[in-house]
Amino acid sequence: MQTRDKLRTDIIGFDSGWGCANFRCEDGPISVDMASLLAKLASLDVQAKWRGPIGAKFLGRHEDVKVKMDSLAHVLTGLKRLSNTVRETVGNGNIPIVIGGDHSSAIGTWSGAVAAKKAHGKFGLIWVDAHMDCHTIETSYQGKWGGWWHGQPVTALTGYGLPDLQQVGGVMPKLNPRHISIIGAHSFEPAEVAFAARTGIRVFFLGEVQRRGFKACYDEALLRATDGTDAFGLTIDMDAFRPEDSPGVGSAEDTGLVAAEVLPILNSVARHPRFAALELAEFNPHQDKLKKTGQLIENIIESCFS
Repeated sequence: MQTRDKLRTDIIGFDSGWGCANFRCEDGPISVDMASLLAKLASLDVQAKWRGPIGAKFLGRHEDVKVKMDSLAHVLTGLKRLSNTVRETVGNGNIPIVIGGDHSSAIGTWSGAVAAKKAHGKFGLIWVDAHMDCHTIETSYQGKWGGWWHGQPVTALTGYGLPDLQQVGGVMPKLNPRHISIIGAHSFEPAEVAFAARTGIRVFFLGEVQRRGFKACYDEALLRATDGTDAFGLTIDMDAFRPEDSPGVGSAEDTGLVAAEVLPILNSVARHPRFAALELAEFNPHQDKLKKTGQLIENIIESCFS
C-alpha cells in the first residue's frame, strides 16, 4: 500500500457536552497538552495547526437543561459548526483531528468529511467504543445513560432517527452500514443490537476482541472501511479502554480494550492514501487521574500519524 509522506492536519476542539447528561466533556479539548502534541506531530514531519474550540460550550447555560430536549438546539448548532469546519479542513487537503467533547460529535465530523469527499454511501468508518451509539429517538428510552444525543450518531449518519440529526451537513444519508464496524462494544441495549443486525453494521463485541485479539478485528474492520469506498476515517471514544488506561471519560465502564495492544495496530493509519479524518471523543478531564487519558489521546494521535 502506498502511503502519504507529507501530511497537514488541523486539530479542532469540539467543546460540547450538550449531547450527554454530563457536561464536563466540554473541557476535553482545552485539557490536552497542545504544545506537546504539536511537537510530537512536528517530529513526524506533520504540519499541524490548532484551530481551537468551536465555541459550543457557550451556546447556553447548563442550569437551563432539565431534560434532553432542552439541549437539542445547542447540539444542532454545535454539530453544524463542526461539520462546516471539518468540511473546510478536508476541502483544503488537510486531515482533521477532532478532539471532544461528547460523541454526538460524530454526526458533525463525518457529515463534514463525507461532504468534502463527495462520498455519500462510499465512506468507511471504524468506530472504537464501549457503546454502540445505535439508538434512535424512538428507542433511546432504553438507554442506560438516559438516552441522550451522544447515543444516536450511528443511526443519524446512516439515515435513521431524528430528522434534525440526520440532516446535519445535508439531507442525504452519509454512511452505508456495510462500511461501518464497531470495535469493543460491551455496554448496549437490545434495540441497538437489533439495529446493527438489521442494517448490516459489523460489531466486534469486546468478548470477540479479547478472544481473537484487537489486530484481527481491526484488520477486518479496515477491509470493510476501504472495500469499495472513496475514503474512510477512525473515531475513538475514550471509554473504549480499561479504566486503568483511560479514567477520564464521560460514560465510564468497568472494563475495556487494553491501550498497549491497540496503539501499535493504529500505527500509520493516517498515512493511508484514503484516510480522511481522526476523531477522539468523550474526554472528561475532571475525571482523569495522573493525566492518563490526556496522555493516551496524545499517544493515539502520534501512533496514527507515525
